[in-house]
Amino acid sequence: MLDIFNLEKQTNKRVQRFLLHKSTEENIQPANARLVMNVIIGKVSVHLYEQHRFIKTLSIRAIVEFFGKEYDETKVDSFPAHLKKISLENNIEFSKANIVICETKGEVKAHLYNENRYVKRLSTIDLLTAIY
Repeated sequence: MLDIFNLEKQTNKRVQRFLLHKSTEENIQPANARLVMNVIIGKVSVHLYEQHRFIKTLSIRAIVEFFGKEYDETKVDSFPAHLKKISLENNIEFSKANIVICETKGEVKAHLYNENRYVKRLSTIDLLTAIY
């Protein structure tokens, strides 16, 4: 039987390793690293922040390949539809929806924001499945 809780935990650990890797590259504290995902002008954007300070934009290809997957542009194009669905379900204007992945109390988790206002926690598995 598939253990969704354990799968979510494993996925979060992989994302945590990715944040550690990127933080080390950029010489920032991993606990302060944030990935902010949104759609800008129809394209998926992923940005690395240290707390609220912008560090750099990351490519979806680099993220997908870090997880050992083959980059598929058609899969990445499904992310805007996924974000649109989440936005509608939570009464958020699509252009104001942001997904933030960060470490909270020692665990990496994904969160939905309406601009800078916290809305709710999201499943990291669902989120990453929409990308690859």
